[in-house]
Amino acid sequence: MLNKKILKEMFNFTTNKNKTLKIGIIMFLQSLPYLIFYQYILSQVIDNYIPDKNVNMVLILSSILIVIIVIRFFFDKYSEIQRKTCYYDNDMQIKNKVFNSIQDADISKLDKIQVGNLFNLTTTQSFESSQLFVWNFLGIFAVRIRSILITSIIMLFIDWKIALVVIGIFILSYIILIPFYNKNMETYRKLQQSIIDLQGKINEYIDSFSTTKTLRLEEININDIKSMLGKAKCELIKSSKILGLHTALFALLTFFATIVTLIIGGNQLIIGVGLGSTIILIVDYISDISSHMNSLLEHAHGVMNKYNCFINILEIVSINKEDDKGTIELEKIDSIEFKDVKLSYDGVNTILENINLKIDKPITIAVVGKSGAGKTSFVNLIPRFYNLTEGQILINGIDYTKYKLSELRKNISYVFQDPVILNMSIKDNLMYGNDNVQLEDVIKVCKEIGINDKIKTFDNGYDTIIDARNRYIILW
Repeated sequence: MLNKKILKEMFNFTTNKNKTLKIGIIMFLQSLPYLIFYQYILSQVIDNYIPDKNVNMVLILSSILIVIIVIRFFFDKYSEIQRKTCYYDNDMQIKNKVFNSIQDADISKLDKIQVGNLFNLTTTQSFESSQLFVWNFLGIFAVRIRSILITSIIMLFIDWKIALVVIGIFILSYIILIPFYNKNMETYRKLQQSIIDLQGKINEYIDSFSTTKTLRLEEININDIKSMLGKAKCELIKSSKILGLHTALFALLTFFATIVTLIIGGNQLIIGVGLGSTIILIVDYISDISSHMNSLLEHAHGVMNKYNCFINILEIVSINKEDDKGTIELEKIDSIEFKDVKLSYDGVNTILENINLKIDKPITIAVVGKSGAGKTSFVNLIPRFYNLTEGQILINGIDYTKYKLSELRKNISYVFQDPVILNMSIKDNLMYGNDNVQLEDVIKVCKEIGINDKIKTFDNGYDTIIDARNRYIILW
């Protein structure tokens, strides 16, 4: 079931809630003239003016109907453009909030989420979430339910006896099909989650393909993906079976409503108390209601999909920000001291314990150990990527939590094991993150490490763009 609190938060998540309501009102009103006057004009033409061969009135009423249809066309076009503009803007706002939340999030919390899932959140899931209200809910309430209610009311005015029987059949069909709907929603949630997990895993394997090749893990990864694909396939088949049964039963009940209409209306026609236009209109309206109810099922799937996507987004934007209560500025680092430092990521398994170490400038040290010994965890503590479980780290004799995070990290250079190369020029990559660096400084460093001559061989020199096609040529 949908949580009202989450739906309310979702509705207020972007700045387009008033625009969404405005579009909903337009959509609700735009088809009313057509729905109301269509049956009246059609019945008058069939029952009165065609039998009397009154061509003029047939042409006049047909012209009025054409005008109504044309007006409806332009309103439909306007509302569709507004809906799409609205959910594209929602998408941009959601993406922006998610990305900002990822930038500010506590790294220890963010580390527990697959990179592939984070990527999926800022692409597919944000786009899906953007459409929930402006597309699915408006489609349900401003179009489908509105049309079903108005059509039912019009049917009651045409022939209340037949209408009551038909409406009763549709209500009964809805009650009968509720268990199928609930079962399919449960299966659909599992299917959606399995697809998200699969996308995350695929992205993870692609991102670490060099490690996969080095450790010869191709077969293990392939079997892992096959297993996840098999799980997603099973959920998809199960969902398709339930949906197929649901659709078939509803079609059968719709056909039964049509037969009942023909029997009752035909009997009235035979005994001279009914009209042929009445039967035609009610059969037409049965088809309309059936179409709208099938669309409701599709929208229900869409609502559940987009609702689950938003819950995932909400989890990301709700992650605590990094604890930055420091107030002290830091000009330079003269000493770093570890005092009885302990680190545990989960509160159960200890990664580092009883670490005591002092490094005074200009000492250079190397931390050596086998894979998994905790070298990376040790280094990650210095820029406060993770909080200590116990102990203290002092920078220049002061607890490093008293420094502003921006000040602390400004004074720390960090070269990652896997280099991060951005899709921009060589110059911009080398100057990235440091506003005080000039091109002359970059060239000087490149000369010292022996890559300046290589860079100068490129047509654009330091302005050469590094992309997927030339990345390795430039690097090597």
